[in-house]
Amino acid sequence: MGEIKSTLDLVMEKTKNLSLSTEEREKQKEIEIEKKIRGLLQRLQDQALSKDQLNSDYERLKKENNLSNNIILMNEIFNRLDLDKHNQELLALLKDLCGANTKEIESVLNDYQDAINAAASYRMIELREDLAQKHYISGSAVVPNLNADETWQTEARDIRSKFEQILDGEKDKLDRT
Repeated sequence: MGEIKSTLDLVMEKTKNLSLSTEEREKQKEIEIEKKIRGLLQRLQDQALSKDQLNSDYERLKKENNLSNNIILMNEIFNRLDLDKHNQELLALLKDLCGANTKEIESVLNDYQDAINAAASYRMIELREDLAQKHYISGSAVVPNLNADETWQTEARDIRSKFEQILDGEKDKLDRT
């Protein structure tokens, strides 16, 4: 009787004479490096890895893979920057490990927080006035729910979109230097 082969055995048999080109091997190597850097950054953000340990692991990774620049690390950090989150740790990595001047990015992040806070305060005043006039609800205990307000959601999305474009421009400037 014949032998029953698993799917893996069949695949291995069909592909045993195939090999990767030099380009494909380089691309695979780059993907693996990206995954390792992404893992290091995630462990740092999860507080499972200290900044010093990340630094030493990253330096070892650079040496093992003959990385001459920090482009991959910078791109992974750029992907993690978020207007609505605290980014100090990521900005410190850009400064310390990549030698990047992050003043413009910090400025964009701060300007966004200022703009979103000012718009939220203004919308809260509008909602309080609206509640007082239409529903006769007023007082210091009245706190309108911005998250349920469609006008605020649209305005916040617009502000975020505008600042994301500005932030992307600053990332591009840093990436080229």
